[in-house]
Amino acid sequence: MDEKPKRAAKIALVRPPVIQMRKSLSSYGAIPPIGLAYVAAVFRNAGHRLQIIDAPGEAIGTFHEIESPIGPLSLNGLNPSEIVQRLDPDTEILGITHMFLHEWPTVREIATLAKERIPGLTVILGGENATAFHQWIFEQTNVIDHCVLGEGEAAGLELVERIAAGVSTQGLKGISSREPADDQLPILSERTTNVDEIPRPAWDLFPVEPYMKQADRFGVNRGRSMPMLATRGCPYRCTFCSSPAMWTTKYVTREPREVVEEIKHYVDEFGVDNVNFCDLTAIIKRDWTIEFGNLLKKEKLDITWQLPSGTRTEVLDAEVLQLIYDTGCRNITYAPESGSERMLKVIKKMVKLPRMLESLRNSRKVGMVTRVNIIIGHPEENWSDTRKSLIFLLKAALVGCEDAAVMIFAPYPGSADFQRLLAEGAVEMSEDYYYLALARSGLSSQTYNPGMTTRQLVFTQFGLLLAFYATAYLRRPWRFLNVIRSFFSGRETTQLDQLLRTKLRTAPATITAEAT
Repeated sequence: MDEKPKRAAKIALVRPPVIQMRKSLSSYGAIPPIGLAYVAAVFRNAGHRLQIIDAPGEAIGTFHEIESPIGPLSLNGLNPSEIVQRLDPDTEILGITHMFLHEWPTVREIATLAKERIPGLTVILGGENATAFHQWIFEQTNVIDHCVLGEGEAAGLELVERIAAGVSTQGLKGISSREPADDQLPILSERTTNVDEIPRPAWDLFPVEPYMKQADRFGVNRGRSMPMLATRGCPYRCTFCSSPAMWTTKYVTREPREVVEEIKHYVDEFGVDNVNFCDLTAIIKRDWTIEFGNLLKKEKLDITWQLPSGTRTEVLDAEVLQLIYDTGCRNITYAPESGSERMLKVIKKMVKLPRMLESLRNSRKVGMVTRVNIIIGHPEENWSDTRKSLIFLLKAALVGCEDAAVMIFAPYPGSADFQRLLAEGAVEMSEDYYYLALARSGLSSQTYNPGMTTRQLVFTQFGLLLAFYATAYLRRPWRFLNVIRSFFSGRETTQLDQLLRTKLRTAPATITAEAT
């Protein structure tokens, strides 16, 4: 890099509105944007001038209804025009967090409107989909200048400082640009080895309180909730997952003491009742988990914590489960993805189903609420594999598992399955495709399995869920009364409680219809 004095850039960081499909089985909603808060902390520490526009946080009760190829959708928060109107006119760099494929049309609109309003603006995207989808981003529009590939703090900071200094941005590792160097392919950013050196998320710059006041949309609603990361990355290579393309397979843990101190800070600063760990794979190392549990137990913070994203079972034996339950852990999501040993090998999901069932049984004994995730319709799945997933779900219900999520396969950009299907011509880049992962239930989804039609997958999805919950509730009939009590009281313990609340009980405060 050419040496020039560092100059403080005027940077706007934007979190786009959250897109929801009320007819799907997904209960995803707005939560504080942890990735953007980490980036904001790094940029601020480097002396740059920041404006934060958190679309859902600044209009948490507002929903804009839009049309899409899969039917009506809701945009929760400020719409693209409202976001751009809030931009300071002297903004030099606009950074937009772009995590999910279904956000792309909205992100594209924000960038287009921003460049129309502020000529000369540099637009940067970062996040999971910006990493995996950057090739098509640059093909479809000329309003995006750069995408940060992979872990964003160090690479993003180097990029904005080069832009501020007015020197070339070519050749930067971890950056893909609309005008790349002729002889260099973009590669992932260097992973941070010591994640404790990264400053904590700059939540003081974000409207955290509106998120706190609404019912939790990530984990089960157990009060004022904050997302956290205890680890980064995942050491596995599941073929349906884009994690290797985003993080490689480098798995890094934070110091247990630092994680506990951050939790204490959130209790003191924000009055949190619950922490949601949104790690890709939170619990892998037994020694780390025991040290963290013992440290947290000593603090007696009177909070709960959850693992809603999914984790593994190798270290979750009776001893560890009892320890983390004693520290406040109440909900764990297990992610077998299939009940077929053959399919587990196909998708490179390195789990042992008998061990998972034993962990589910032990979880039940200590009082933990558990959920299992299953994917159906993978291109190489057959009906025999699906029947084995049904058998696994029934076994899980019998040993005490309380929740199940069954989703129809959709190829994510960056995943090995996506790359193979793209090469075979089975994936077509279109406005329809962007929303398919959002609609992983219902007839608006799409099959990628030559032996399974969309209609068959939809009926199978609901059949598996019905079989699981019927078995679970016949085995323990008092749970049905608990569901009714939760629905009317708002006190949740299971993901089913959350699903019923988000789909049936909660009505948006403000709905505005608008065209796409």
